[in-house]
Amino acid sequence: MDSDFVKKEDFDRILTRLNSLEERIGRLESGREPLKQPPAFLREETDEKDIEFSDLNISISSLFETKLGEYGLAWLGNIVLFFAIVFLWQYFNDAGQPVTSFIVGVVAVAGIFMMSGYFRKSYTYMSYMFYLSGFVILYFILFRLHYYTANPLLTSNGLAVVLLLALSGMQYFLAVKKQSAVLAGLAFILAMITAFVSDSTHPFFLISIVITGLAVYSFWQYNWWKPMIFILCVTSLTYLVWMLTDKTSLVKRSDDLTFHFAFAYFSITTAIYSLVVLRKPGKSYPDYSVLMTVLFSGMSYSVLILVLVFSYFPNAYIPFFTVISVYSIVYSVFLKFYSPWKYSPALFALYGFFAISVTINGIYHFPDSFMLLICQSFLVLVVALWYRSHIITLINTFLLLFLALGYYRISGELNSVNFSIPVVAFMSARLINWQKERLNIKTDFIRNIYLFTLFFSMLYATYKGLPGQYITVTWLFVAGVYFGLSILIKSIKYRWMGMANLLVSAFYLFLVDMAKTDLIFRILAFLAFAIISIGISAYYVRKLKNKETEQSE
Repeated sequence: MDSDFVKKEDFDRILTRLNSLEERIGRLESGREPLKQPPAFLREETDEKDIEFSDLNISISSLFETKLGEYGLAWLGNIVLFFAIVFLWQYFNDAGQPVTSFIVGVVAVAGIFMMSGYFRKSYTYMSYMFYLSGFVILYFILFRLHYYTANPLLTSNGLAVVLLLALSGMQYFLAVKKQSAVLAGLAFILAMITAFVSDSTHPFFLISIVITGLAVYSFWQYNWWKPMIFILCVTSLTYLVWMLTDKTSLVKRSDDLTFHFAFAYFSITTAIYSLVVLRKPGKSYPDYSVLMTVLFSGMSYSVLILVLVFSYFPNAYIPFFTVISVYSIVYSVFLKFYSPWKYSPALFALYGFFAISVTINGIYHFPDSFMLLICQSFLVLVVALWYRSHIITLINTFLLLFLALGYYRISGELNSVNFSIPVVAFMSARLINWQKERLNIKTDFIRNIYLFTLFFSMLYATYKGLPGQYITVTWLFVAGVYFGLSILIKSIKYRWMGMANLLVSAFYLFLVDMAKTDLIFRILAFLAFAIISIGISAYYVRKLKNKETEQSE
């Protein structure tokens, strides 16, 4: 009996262990639940030595540590490898053995590409880094065959440029084949470096324009928006460096229209980037990438043109800005009908009107140009109505305000400009109030700015433009006009402006007219003030009685 009981107990224990093992294997395969510890009697005893060394096991639990180990060290290792090969190449080249240095470089590049292929399956990112590093080192070796070396193996500058561009072209071909935006961006950068060191103006710009076209095409075809924005910044910086450093034989360059061509190349490059607003929105790229491209290209172009004008054409920039204004306005009209991005016509229209302002100032100069600039403000507002652009309206409002303040600070003595400011402000306020639904304006903020400008600019215009004895009477007349407008268009804002104008007139009457004007003019001023004040008071009394009658009824 005891032996049968022992056998049965052993059998139950084995069966329990088998069930536990099956359960653990099933959970390992499903991966859904964490493993439970087996019962105490099924655990195997751990040796003390195993417990002692168990703390030495490496556990990668931090995401930062994982990223640093996989990506950061891969970058660091390839950078160090690049410098090691460069120093090795430099060693043989300094020893007077350029052929040996070239062979060593080629062998090193071949080894790097072989390592990339070897690690392709097991270490994907490491393989990718070797692949990029191989192209960079190969470019460096071909680059030093002609450039920045005392004993060049390749004496022809044109052939060196062709070889380097061929390498960049092969990189772009492989980038398209492998659908690698990073490799395409690297190809663009290396091609731009080649263009910059080519030491020839027109090939430099022509190569950069081709690179720009490929960058925009890549965005259109493969949604590579990051390389496009990156090479946009690199290209603009390269153009700026070219202008600031390439000043040899300046008189000769000005004679052969070098910098006139530079303006054309800058404009063509920016125009290519402006084509992105014609692409329809999609989920394959973020919407803000288009806006970033337009803004960055516009800002970069502005900096380049300003440096170009101030450095080489300080007195002959009118044709440049005329061309910019015509292109921007025409392109904004085109975008109004064909661009799916609603903000794009407004941005180009604003840029065009800014160029028109610069052109006007270049022709008439300050302060004579203020008259046309202020009138242009109303024209911009009309265009904003056609575009249904709240952005243009808002920016134009502040531009008129700053333009008026700038005029008062610079001159403030031209009656034509003094009276143009309140007229434009009044017409703009009425136009905005009439078309506020079209502009999708929810508040009176913009209109209030125009009315604020109207009030103070009218006081200033009459003060500067009329003899002293007529100022008070004129201000009283203006106050009466404000009250008349409030009745005609049923707006309380004009009544408040009329009351404010009366108060200003009263202060001026007692503080200035009492001491400086003749007696006859003082009598006329006081009579006018009394008549207008009593008339307005009677209006308010009548209005209050009518209101009380309506409430009682």
